[in-house]
Amino acid sequence: MEKNAYKHMGIEQRRAIECGLNDKRSLSGISRQIGFDVSSVRREILRNRREDGASGSRNKDKNDCAHLKSCAVRGLCGSGCDRRLCRRCELPCQAMGCPLYAARTCRTVEKAPFVRNACGRYGACTLSRFKYSAENADATSRRRARESREGVDLTKEEMDELVGTVRDGIAKGQSIHHIFETSELPCSERSFYRYVEDEKVPVLAIELAKKVKYKKRRRKAASHPGGLYEGREYDDFLELADEERACATEVDTVLGKRSDSKCILSLHRVDLHFQIYLLLQAKTKEEVVKAMDWLEACCEDPDTGENCFGELFGLMVPDRGSEFDDIGGMERSASRPGRKRACCYFADPSRPDQKGACEKNHVELRKILPKGTSLDAMDAATLSDICSHVNSSIRKGCGNASPFMLAQLVFPRRLLENLGLRPIPPKDVVGAPGILYRPDGADA
Repeated sequence: MEKNAYKHMGIEQRRAIECGLNDKRSLSGISRQIGFDVSSVRREILRNRREDGASGSRNKDKNDCAHLKSCAVRGLCGSGCDRRLCRRCELPCQAMGCPLYAARTCRTVEKAPFVRNACGRYGACTLSRFKYSAENADATSRRRARESREGVDLTKEEMDELVGTVRDGIAKGQSIHHIFETSELPCSERSFYRYVEDEKVPVLAIELAKKVKYKKRRRKAASHPGGLYEGREYDDFLELADEERACATEVDTVLGKRSDSKCILSLHRVDLHFQIYLLLQAKTKEEVVKAMDWLEACCEDPDTGENCFGELFGLMVPDRGSEFDDIGGMERSASRPGRKRACCYFADPSRPDQKGACEKNHVELRKILPKGTSLDAMDAATLSDICSHVNSSIRKGCGNASPFMLAQLVFPRRLLENLGLRPIPPKDVVGAPGILYRPDGADA
């Protein structure tokens, strides 16, 4: 019969072992019956047998020395009875401190089958008794497995290293996934979360990043001239080939305080999880077109004159905000008059999920620039630095790489340099407010 390698015994196999022991079957015979190796059967019996101790029989010998029948020791008590064997004395050998004393044991439990299930004198035996019971063995095995998983399987030094590394990363605003992917820690990410839930590590759940809950906003009805989005609606976007839609760039704006004039234009390449931030002096369609023109200029190779804007950002999906009303200005090329640089398709009203990747990535930006942070003191260099940190964070969706790593495979190096973007070492990634930017303009 094929052996059940790498499998655990269940109650049925244990019942078969008990029946075999009761019927005086050999361990090899039991092994063939249940399909486990004979060493596994031997180990099962020794680990999970039940010790019942000696019986309380009245016929129990006071002297249980293993050498009782052949011992010739005399004069242990010092009373001068040298002619009498000590083993015939009323005092037991262990009480007299005999140096040759050894407790008598049952030979049956010292070798296979290691238990006395089939012994006819089990109830009256005065020696230490062992018996195998399927139910008791199953309960013992389950208890042992449960106890082995309890507690924290870390030394004090490993725990200190774990807590110190996690706290340091949290202070910088790094995600737990980023911390574990960039550090050699003594446990897995999932184990760490379990330790936190069970309150077994001195890191409170409140210190970890929480889910952000948004209230449903009351939006004003958009007032756009009829036919403005004809041929450019989201349904038209869905009719495109999957390969084209996979490389789309979702476009949106990020606001600061209500009183601010400045805002941020974000362009998110869905397939790369890579997001570019451009600073706008005002939330107007003129500023959006000016930013697109500047980005197109950054995409031009000064040596060959070739421009990669259309290849990288040729398919854009903005929302229907008023800042994106100049569709012609967004689509036409500034460096090549009369030619088109991009095609725009607009998400439906009140459907942020249609450009959900961009909205989701704004969570990373909001870790550094929380809602309500004033942007009027922001400059382009600071925003480029923030963009570098956001894109250098390790993401599961990127195959445990950072968006910047993926972008370097697609974006020309000159474009990233023109945008002021650079990869941040994993240990130095910041995702907390007040470090990279302070609205009051003070040094961070």
